[in-house]
Amino acid sequence: MKFNLREEEALNLITALFERRGFERFKSGCFEEYSLYRENESFLVGKNVITFTDLNGRLMAIRPDVTLSLIRRAEIDSSKTSKFFYNERVYRRAAGVRDFKEISQTGAEVVGKIDGVCEAELVSLMCNTLGTISENYILDISHVGYTEGLLSEFGDRREEVKEYLSRKDVHDFLKLSESAGFGSRLVGAFTAAAELGGNPENALKKAHKTVLNVQMKRALEELELLVGRLNSLGLGDRININFSMANDADYYSGLVFNGYIDGVPHCVLTGGRYDNLLHKFGKRGGAIGFAVYLGEIERYFNCDDIAVDFLIIYGDDSEDRALALAQQYLSSGKSVRLNGDGSPVCCSAKSIIDLTEGVKG
Repeated sequence: MKFNLREEEALNLITALFERRGFERFKSGCFEEYSLYRENESFLVGKNVITFTDLNGRLMAIRPDVTLSLIRRAEIDSSKTSKFFYNERVYRRAAGVRDFKEISQTGAEVVGKIDGVCEAELVSLMCNTLGTISENYILDISHVGYTEGLLSEFGDRREEVKEYLSRKDVHDFLKLSESAGFGSRLVGAFTAAAELGGNPENALKKAHKTVLNVQMKRALEELELLVGRLNSLGLGDRININFSMANDADYYSGLVFNGYIDGVPHCVLTGGRYDNLLHKFGKRGGAIGFAVYLGEIERYFNCDDIAVDFLIIYGDDSEDRALALAQQYLSSGKSVRLNGDGSPVCCSAKSIIDLTEGVKG
């Protein structure tokens, strides 16, 4: 499957989405002290980091992620809402690849004072971003409060249960349940969380029937408010509730997201509410954001050469004529590609001028 646009075109369109909503561009350096990533490894999508020692003897890292740099460097006021976006290159392993790659990462972050409108705006921006790449997309939404509330009921078996939940593995969970003696109420809540999906309103109604504590109840109320707002924006059919997204509660404190595009076998967008990360840096307020790794889906973009107005093909006896003709068109504001090496040209042109034959187009 190929998307009907180039990666650069997608990036420009997504950037325009951010700018139209008044997001401020954030630029980060390529290098950070390695300790930034070592101490926050669980927050990273990819765990492997390229390191080197600088001239001062410090262990440095080539940036594998932008969000950590933004939170570390940005001035954040808990009484004000700040909105940032970025288009940067990060260096890490791409999905299904063993070697390190330079990957294009673009995303948006809202920090400081966060309310329900901020959350709904950012989710709609995620949908618009995915829709820019392909009209066939879905956004999975969960809430750390719901999954953490559920897992807290399993005591010292919570990590085992968390693993089963992330895999939606009801079969092996039931085996554990038999040996651990979990009650029917716990089993029912886990099964519902693992199997819920599809229409968000129906999924949330079913989830309410298996609520075990106040934490789960509040999380569902937040999700219901968000889903209602997304429905009013015409995005309800793009949303899927997925409680198997058991993100790290040391960093995430609320909504979490994964975005998918038809034809791509892995997640292309990740994000969430990460107030706890902000607090780890000694900063007050809230934070929510998302990132899209365009570089991880580069093979799905149209990779043809840039389209031009005129493709001029020349031979040994028409070199000077080709140069003059190209200059004439360029001076009038047209785009031109010269080709004289005799190889096949993978280029879209409105008109082809073959100086060895004539004009086509």
